[in-house]
Amino acid sequence: MKQIIFVITLGLCSNAFAFDISNYCRQVSDAVGGSYQIEEACRQQELEAQASLSRKQMPQRVEKYCREVGQAVGGSYQIMDACVEQELAAKARLR
Repeated sequence: MKQIIFVITLGLCSNAFAFDISNYCRQVSDAVGGSYQIEEACRQQELEAQASLSRKQMPQRVEKYCREVGQAVGGSYQIMDACVEQELAAKARLR
């Protein structure tokens, strides 16, 4: 029973968005000729960006906008993470 509750809680606490890292990185690799090295590096960088995003506090407006930006390029956590950084910095300068 505890395991079931943990799995449900984990699902509820995860980000509302989920990009397909394997598919995205395969597309990136294919775009440059099918390099396995590119795909491997992409996957690692996407995982790092996903972890970085999970640690950030962001307003819903920033999260929604940057999720759409990340999705627009095929579903990239790296792009979304960079967007969040830039949006939060711009928001702070507007005060």
